[in-house]
Amino acid sequence: MTEFFEETLGLIQGRIFLISMLIFFLGYALAPTACYKKINVLTVYPLWLAKKMEELSQKTWNPFVLFFFLLSMNSLSLFLSLLSGLVPVFPFLFAGLTGLNLGVVTYHTFKGQYYYAALLNPVAFFELPAAFLTFTLAIQFNLMLLPQSVITIPIHSFQTYFNIFLMVVIPLLLIAGILETLLIIYAQKMETDEDDEEDKG
Repeated sequence: MTEFFEETLGLIQGRIFLISMLIFFLGYALAPTACYKKINVLTVYPLWLAKKMEELSQKTWNPFVLFFFLLSMNSLSLFLSLLSGLVPVFPFLFAGLTGLNLGVVTYHTFKGQYYYAALLNPVAFFELPAAFLTFTLAIQFNLMLLPQSVITIPIHSFQTYFNIFLMVVIPLLLIAGILETLLIIYAQKMETDEDDEEDKG
């Protein structure tokens, strides 16, 4: 297992990882401006998503169903980001749009408060590295579509990057899904307890 992770880390280009982070945070930093100026083309989808998330949060979930739902949504989203590596430039767009979408949802949910602090939560500590790693894998494979004379890093097959996605990204999402499920259930329980206290009062 140790050898696998050493080999995996050896396939990840640190500068590409940093570039993926930079593009993501540029999108995230743009979100408040997009919301304030009501740039519909940038906010329609994430605001719709935020509304759906609010509706889903009001439902009473079976913990296992909730976990499977969260894991499926996050895995599908990042798998599509990985597939974006098959199309020129798309991984860069996906990284920026993911940051923008998350930013709009966060800005809307917290009414503009604690905007950057909202990223400092246990779930994000696993979801964000999973996203950055996925963007990195997609970008590295995307470089294979450039002329050979332009490529300055080792390029591997898509299967290699997909294996890394399965062995590293999915476990990170599993942990994030467990934490998010526990937090949602705990928040709903607290809300139910508060409602019961008000009824008794």
